[in-house]
Amino acid sequence: MTAPNLYITADAIGAPTGGGKVTYNEMVALAALGPTEAWQFSDLPRPWEPDHAAAERLLALPGYRPERAHFYSGTFSRTITILRERGTRVTYTCAAHDIDVSRAEHELAGAPFDYPHLTDPDQWRTYVRGYLQANHVICPSMYSAEIMRGYGCQRVTVIPHGFDPPISIAPPPVRFCVGYLGQPGQDKGLRYLFEAWALFDRANADARDALLVIAGRGTEHVLPWVRQSIDGGSIHVLGEVKEPRDLYDACCLYVQPSASEGFGCEVLEARAHGRPVIATTGTGARDFATEIVPARDARELAHAIERWHRRWRRDPASLIEASDPSGIRTVSWDQIRGRYTELFLAESESAP
Repeated sequence: MTAPNLYITADAIGAPTGGGKVTYNEMVALAALGPTEAWQFSDLPRPWEPDHAAAERLLALPGYRPERAHFYSGTFSRTITILRERGTRVTYTCAAHDIDVSRAEHELAGAPFDYPHLTDPDQWRTYVRGYLQANHVICPSMYSAEIMRGYGCQRVTVIPHGFDPPISIAPPPVRFCVGYLGQPGQDKGLRYLFEAWALFDRANADARDALLVIAGRGTEHVLPWVRQSIDGGSIHVLGEVKEPRDLYDACCLYVQPSASEGFGCEVLEARAHGRPVIATTGTGARDFATEIVPARDARELAHAIERWHRRWRRDPASLIEASDPSGIRTVSWDQIRGRYTELFLAESESAP
């Protein structure tokens, strides 16, 4: 029988996170093609439990054959095998990042790289099989797409993640403030941002009143890094914030210091709020940044912050002009949802 469209994820649909926003907008895009059922497994431990749960649910429904199924996050190789055998067209969004860089960053921090599906050869083959069996893989950046093609995926399309345009843009604050919003994973590059801030702070006597603000779920755990890199007086850690715009409005400049990251929705959000963005070459969303610096290079990042600080001192309002919020209009979520829907439709109409 023909079933509704099926959406499966190991993330929390609609949660106030990057993944939550992506899942919500993908769901809306898929639902534009007809009734859509959502299977969400965000409460199960990863990497394999969501796949086991989804596969068992399918096996309990032997006549269930969605015309389309889309996946986001998680490792769903067994589930995809079952759906493909039933004739379902499968698409899969993957914000892939450089695993070798991620592993190196964990080792540098003395943290375990506890991801057996990425390190154990047998689990790795099972993990990748899901992407290889999908009819089409969506990646949010060229950075991710190159990685997925390297894994052997033949049909890969780049559709960036989007942003919700703000109602208004606040003027830059009177104090030079640099912001970061995100989780403090080892490959997020925060250690390089702290090192860069220490270099900037020590080298600029006229920047003693400058402030670095760190926000996002779990960032309260970075305080030991702050104490190691700088006295902490010019770094303020907010932790999780209810409204991301509070962080963007409070800063003059936004930095995405990723060592390796598949995208980084904050790059678009910060620009939409009129803040120029420094991103590294390890950031998937780097093509939407105002300035790009080498990943894992604290000195170059410090120089970039210093350049923007000089510009802010000359003319604070010019930072909004440099951000050019209108220049990213084509990647608002309204536009991106349309691109998702077009790809879902085209894929379901293509030859088996």
